[in-house]
Amino acid sequence: MSKAIYQPKGKAREYSAWACNLYNGCPNACYYCYNNKGITKSKVGGTNVRLKKCLVDEKTALSIFKEELDRYKESIIHDGYLHFNFVSDPCLPETIELNWSCIDYALSKSVPCQVLTKRADWLEHPAVQNALSHPKLLIGFSLTGCDDLEPGASTNDERIKAMQVLHKAGIHTWASIEPIIDPEKSLDMIAKTIECCDHFKIGILSGQKNYTPDQIRNFKAAVDVLNLKSVYWKESLLEYI
Repeated sequence: MSKAIYQPKGKAREYSAWACNLYNGCPNACYYCYNNKGITKSKVGGTNVRLKKCLVDEKTALSIFKEELDRYKESIIHDGYLHFNFVSDPCLPETIELNWSCIDYALSKSVPCQVLTKRADWLEHPAVQNALSHPKLLIGFSLTGCDDLEPGASTNDERIKAMQVLHKAGIHTWASIEPIIDPEKSLDMIAKTIECCDHFKIGILSGQKNYTPDQIRNFKAAVDVLNLKSVYWKESLLEYI
């Protein structure tokens, strides 16, 4: 059984066929976070960042990751890329060193890596500098337009500015417009990033929503008019409308 690299199931698999999770807990404290709900919240949720127990310590964790990466690399390359992370955030002060050491190793083996973060304060960190110039690196930002619901994260505007810097530097960028909390705010996030985002993944909020299927139909129609370079509509959104 793998300890760091795994194959996601369900809705997460629409983001990537392979993923790496090294830490549990995240101080971004997003109110809608799946990891803070359900029967697994005590294990993977909360704002206290901690290394997964099965990884022992960070030195051992890196060794485990390298072993697993070597084992699965051909399958990962075939299926697309390795996603960092579905649990916690790979660009936190507490997680950035180990996550990006793993990213460096994967890229050195020609394994494409996809990063997703709500942080904008890491671009100058020494741990990321080697990887940033690699053509197989994709960096994404979650954008909802709802700063009040993500109190521990960088603001959405700060994330957009970070995306602009990366895009200008020739780095492949993408945006997770998920969950849609307020369709108008999500549309605003897309409009603000058209020129600096190479790909959009768009999905609705799980559970109770403050909008109707008709509102999401109108939202999708408004996005379609923008003629984005590349967009993926999540299955749950298409089913909802």
